[in-house]
Amino acid sequence: MRKQLLVVLLPLLVMVSRAQTQTSPDRTKHATLQRVEVVRAEDGVNVEMTANGSVVPEVSTLESPARVLVTLPNTVAATSRNYLSVGSDGIKGVRIGMDQNPPTTRVVIDLLQACTYELAPGGENKVVVKLHPVARSAGTAKPASLSAAGADTTQAAATSSPQDFVFVEPSYQAKPATETTAPAPAPAERAGEAAAKFVERPEGNLLPSPSAAPQAATTTQPAVNLAAQQKAQESQEPVKHEPQYTGEPISVNLKDVDLQDFFRLIHEISGLNVVLDPNVKGTLTIVLDDVPWDQALDIVLKNNGLSRQLEGNVLRIATVETLRREADAHRAQREAEALAVDKITFTRFLSYAHAKDLVVTIKKFISQRGDVIADERTNAIIVTDVPSVMPAIDRLLTQLDQKTQQVEIEARVVSATRSFARDIGTQLGFGFGNAGTGIGGASAVGSTPNSTFGIIPLYPIVGTSPPTSTSGVQIPLFSNLGSTSPTSGINLTTASAHVRIDAVLTMAESRGLVKILSRPRVVTQNNIQALVRQGIRVPIVTQAQLGGPPTVTYVDAFLRLTVIPQITSEGTIFLNVDVENTVPDFGESVQGNPTLITQQATTQVLVTDGGTVVIGGVIQTNNSVNIDQVPLLGSIPWLGNLFKHTTVSTSNQELIFFITPRIIQT
Repeated sequence: MRKQLLVVLLPLLVMVSRAQTQTSPDRTKHATLQRVEVVRAEDGVNVEMTANGSVVPEVSTLESPARVLVTLPNTVAATSRNYLSVGSDGIKGVRIGMDQNPPTTRVVIDLLQACTYELAPGGENKVVVKLHPVARSAGTAKPASLSAAGADTTQAAATSSPQDFVFVEPSYQAKPATETTAPAPAPAERAGEAAAKFVERPEGNLLPSPSAAPQAATTTQPAVNLAAQQKAQESQEPVKHEPQYTGEPISVNLKDVDLQDFFRLIHEISGLNVVLDPNVKGTLTIVLDDVPWDQALDIVLKNNGLSRQLEGNVLRIATVETLRREADAHRAQREAEALAVDKITFTRFLSYAHAKDLVVTIKKFISQRGDVIADERTNAIIVTDVPSVMPAIDRLLTQLDQKTQQVEIEARVVSATRSFARDIGTQLGFGFGNAGTGIGGASAVGSTPNSTFGIIPLYPIVGTSPPTSTSGVQIPLFSNLGSTSPTSGINLTTASAHVRIDAVLTMAESRGLVKILSRPRVVTQNNIQALVRQGIRVPIVTQAQLGGPPTVTYVDAFLRLTVIPQITSEGTIFLNVDVENTVPDFGESVQGNPTLITQQATTQVLVTDGGTVVIGGVIQTNNSVNIDQVPLLGSIPWLGNLFKHTTVSTSNQELIFFITPRIIQT
C-alpha cells in the first residue's frame, strides 16, 4: 500500500519542486529540436533542423567572428551532440545551445569565409538554412557583411553570443549530395578531410574518378612538413569538455522507490519517451536539492550499472552488459556482411613514396580477406579487399605519398696549429801550457771547430801532441752544448804562447702557424641519411711471411660527414650527425707505414633553420723546456748561461666542428 502511494505521489512531488524553480506558474507547451543535419548541396551547404512541434525561426548575423544565428523560441534541444564539424564550403561547424527560461534553442553556424544565407521552406516542423560561399576579394581584411533573405532579425538576437547559453550534444546524420552506388562518406570526409571518390569500371577494377584523381603527373605537389601539418590539424579539432547539464533543476527525496517509477518521473519532467530494458530492476534511495534532471538521471544510471541511448525524443535505458552485447552483435553483423560482399581491386601509382615500403603499413589496415602487393617497375601498390575499407586505405595512401622537405647540411672543420721553438747553446774550448805542464778540454767532449793556431809556437797542451810543423791544431772542448740546428752564431777565438781560447755561441728560433678549413656540404630529404666524404686511401704494406710476397692493403683517410636530419613541427631541425677527419702523418711511421691522425665528433643536436652550432672542439697545448748544462757552473746566475744549452718548444692545436642546416623550400 505504501509503495502504491509513493508511485501516485511522485509526479505531484516533482511538479511542486519544479513550480518552486520557475519564475512563472504558467507552463507553455514547447517544441523539441530532435535533429540537426548538415547536407552538402551543389551550390553550398544546407543546415536542416527537424523539430517535434511547430517552430518559428529567427535568423540573424554576428561578426568577429562571422557566424549565422538561428533562434528557435519556445523550443527545447533534445539532440545527442553539441557540435558538428564541417570544415569546407566556407562553413567551420555548427553548434547547438539552449536557454532555460523561457526555453529557447539557438543554432550557431560558424563561418570560415563570407557567405550569403536564406531561410528556405521546409515544412511546419522543419527549418532549412541555405548557405552559399562568396569569393573574398584580394586585400579584404574581414568577411563581407552577410545578406539575409526571408528572415526577420531582432535586436536581442543580434546582440547575443554563443556564450549566452549552454550547449547540449546534437545528432549528426550527413547525407550525400547525390545518389550514387558508392559507399556513404566516412565521418572524416564529412568533416572536410580529403578523400578520393570512386567510380565502378565495367571490368570491376575500382579506380579514383577523373575529378578526384591525383594530379601528380601534371602539377607539382608542394613539400609537406608532416609534423607541422598534424599539429595544425590537432589545433583545429574542437576541445572536448566535461558533460554540461541543461535540464530543469529538481528537488527529490525518495526512499526505496522502484527504479521504473523513477524513470516514469523522468518522462514527466523531460517530455521524452522512455523505454526500459526488461533487465532494469531494483530500488532507489536519493535526496537531491536543485539538481538538473539530466544530471540526476546520470547519477542514478551510474549507481545502478545502467546506461542510456537517445534517439530523437526516445530515451532508451538498459544495463551496460545489454548494450555491450548489442554492440558486439552489431559489430559481428557488420563483419559478416563485409565478408559476404565481393572483393574489388584498387591500384594506386605513387609519386614520392616507394611502393614496397608502404606494403607493411597498408597491411595493418586491410580486412581479413584483403591483400596488398607492390609493383616495383611502375611504383604502384595494388590493394584487393572489400569495398568498405577502400576509402580509408585510399586516404591513407594520399597522406603517405607526399613530397617531403629537403635539408642542406654544411659542416665546417676548422683546424689551427701554432708552434714556437727556441734553441740556444754554447761551445767552449781552452788550453793552457807552460813547459811540461798543461790544462784544457778533453778530446772525448769534442774539438773546437777552428784550427788557426799553426803559425804560433805552441807549448804542450793537455790532450794534444806537440806540433811537428806549423799546421793548424784544434783545441779539445771543455763544454760541447751547441745548438742542434743553429741558424745564427758568434765565435770568439784567442791564442798566445801559453793560452788558447775558442768560444762559440749558436742560436735558433722558429715560429709556425697552420690553418686548415674543410667545408663538406650535403643535401638530403627529411629523415633520410646522407653521406659525403673526401680524402685519400693510404697503402699499408705488410712484410712477406713464410716466403710469400708482401701484401698491400688500403686504409681510408677521409673527411666524412654522415647526418640524418629531422624537421620538427616548429620548423627547427633535429640532427643526428657524425663528422670525422682522418689524415695520414708521414712524419711518424711504423715499418715504413704512416700513422693516421683522426678527429671525430658524433652527437645529436637541435638547431634552428639557418642557424650555426658548434658540435665539438678540441684544444691541445704542449709546452716543453729542455736544459743541458755543465754541473755546478751552469747553475751560476747569469754566468751559467755560458755553460748551458736551453731548448724551448710550444705548440697549440685547435679543432672545432661547425654545423649549419637549412631547409630548402621546394
